[in-house]
Formats: sequence, C-alpha cells, structure tokens
Amino acid sequence: MNNRHMNSDGELPGISGLGGWLILIQISLWFALVFLISDVSQVNVIMDPARWEVGRGVDPQIYTEMIRPLLWFGFISSTILLMIVIVNLILLYKRKRQFPRMMMVMYLMNVIISIVTWILIARNEIPREQHVLDANPAFQLIVRSILTCCIFIPYFLRSVRVKNTFVK
Repeated sequence: MNNRHMNSDGELPGISGLGGWLILIQISLWFALVFLISDVSQVNVIMDPARWEVGRGVDPQIYTEMIRPLLWFGFISSTILLMIVIVNLILLYKRKRQFPRMMMVMYLMNVIISIVTWILIARNEIPREQHVLDANPAFQLIVRSILTCCIFIPYFLRSVRVKNTFVK
C-alpha cells in the first residue's frame, strides 16, 4: 500500500470506528453469544434419551446410532463457535488487526458446520413415522451461511472503515 495516502496515525483517509456495518456485526456477535450459551447449557436436556424415545417416539436404536452422534456433533461445534465468538468480541473491542480474519474464519466455520450437519441428517434412513430430523432447515442454514460469507467476507476485505479501525 502506498504510504503517502496514510495520515500520521497510519490510517487511510476516511472513516473509522465501530459504526456503519460494524454495528450489524456487533449485534450478530452478541446474539450468537446468547444463542450459543443457551445451546451449550441445554446439553443435558437435549441429549436425554428419554426426551427422544418417550417424548417423540424414537426407537432407542435409532437414537443411539443416528441421533446421538448428530447431537454430539452439534454440541462440539456449538462449543467451538462459542469460543470463536468470545475471541471475536474481545478482538473487536480491542480493535485488533486479527479481528477481520477471525470473523472470516467464523463465517467459513458456519458453512462447514452447516454442510456437515445437513449430511449427517440426510444420510440417516429413519422410518417416516419416526423421522424427527428434517434436512430442509439444515439445507436452508447452508444457503444462509453461504450468503453471509458472500456479503461479509468481501466487506472485511475491502472496507476502509475496517482497515482504519483494526490497526493494533
């Protein structure tokens, strides 16, 4: 980058700070934090076999072979995403240079997790009367995650506000 366009603080001319589209990023991170904490804290309830076998009429073998591995994957991926969200919030408010890169990592992780979730749901052959897992919402999550990547990754790569804000 040409240094003659930078001011004495090393910033490009133009806007900086946590305004603009970064407000949406902040809101989404705080919502993600709340939802992920809720998901992780509900693990005992969600993984209770009685909830699936008695409450939803799922065969114990189907629960053991198909649903439990999917639930474990969900718990592990939620825990990883929770850690990434916490790191991103810290990087955001400290205005660290690593923040845009870590947000891109988070967006790509969401795509990967949604694809794996969809595959895990779609590959299971559960009898129709016991089918409690629907692959359609998982596929819609893939589409939303990809659209989020298509919008926000270019934003983090090209935004003058982002370049001026995350310089430490």
